[in-house]
Amino acid sequence: MEKRTKNAVVTLAVGLALNILLGVTKLVAGILSRSASVASDALNNISDAAVSIVTIIATALAARRADHDHPFGHGRYEYIATFVVGAGILAVGVEAFISGIERIIEPVTMNIGVIVWVTLVGSIAVKGFMAVLYFTRAKMSVAGGDTLKAAAVDSVSDAAVTAVVLCCMIAELYTGAHIDGYASVAVAVVIVVFAVKILKTTISRLLGERPDSELYDTVRNIILSFDNVVSVHDLIINDYGAATKIAEADAEFPSSMSFVEVHSVCDGIEREVYDQTGIRLCIHADPIIDSDERLMVLRKRVSEILGAYGATAHDISINDDKSCVELDIHLPLDKSPEAEITAQVKASIVAYLPYDVCVNVDYI
Repeated sequence: MEKRTKNAVVTLAVGLALNILLGVTKLVAGILSRSASVASDALNNISDAAVSIVTIIATALAARRADHDHPFGHGRYEYIATFVVGAGILAVGVEAFISGIERIIEPVTMNIGVIVWVTLVGSIAVKGFMAVLYFTRAKMSVAGGDTLKAAAVDSVSDAAVTAVVLCCMIAELYTGAHIDGYASVAVAVVIVVFAVKILKTTISRLLGERPDSELYDTVRNIILSFDNVVSVHDLIINDYGAATKIAEADAEFPSSMSFVEVHSVCDGIEREVYDQTGIRLCIHADPIIDSDERLMVLRKRVSEILGAYGATAHDISINDDKSCVELDIHLPLDKSPEAEITAQVKASIVAYLPYDVCVNVDYI
């Protein structure tokens, strides 16, 4: 196991121990004080401890090397672990909500003693420490980073929730108002909101989402920095875990270059991208035919239209046998007026060359 992965596992183990300690302490305090909100907060910590066990195992599994059956590694175990964290938090939120509703219907006067005050104040301090620890370790870790960030968010929400409970107990102490149930419901709402955010993000990554724009631009700029690369398109970055990303891209080269020359440039691009980002890139070379004046004119006409929309075109070809022009258009925004752009492009091409026009649109 690599050092960074060990750090992540050790950090999660420390969190596990602290969550068990807090959960047991709060549960005792909640029973003694007859506070539903304190008891709900205790269940949250106990649930965090259970989830931490699953997370530790998943983080360790995610660090395993690629094998015959899993050539891209096991990095997505981390996303599964993060999903488990979110599901556990959601379950606790629902339970706390139900408990709060029951206490609103049948209020109970709390027995507020020194042990309760000490427990809640101590809990806020410990959760604050855990949040800082998780965030700090997340920045240092590749494997386990997303899981640690989710745990950090959970710790921040726990600290905030406990602070709300503490404030409600102070209010009841000095006003006599039974707001314990309402505090429990408020706790539940906060827990559920954070859980849904974690689940939504994790599901999106498991399904496959658009890569981080900064990483995308970094890879794209590296490719374009090489001599003789005219343009790049269809850059796809596949996420197999925080430490494993595999990409592919189409780069356009002058058709006058030899196969050996193009291959040499592609090798250099792939090495440079890996050295700077750790991404394994595969380059597909497209020839730019500059000997056909018609293609040069069409590229210019199409580029003038697409430039206004922030779109680009590639793979423009003329098939004289079929009297057809084919091209691909890349639309960067989902809200781009696809029909309008396509119609303008077709009209511009036909005005210059009266052929059939086939336009393929993608958002990659």
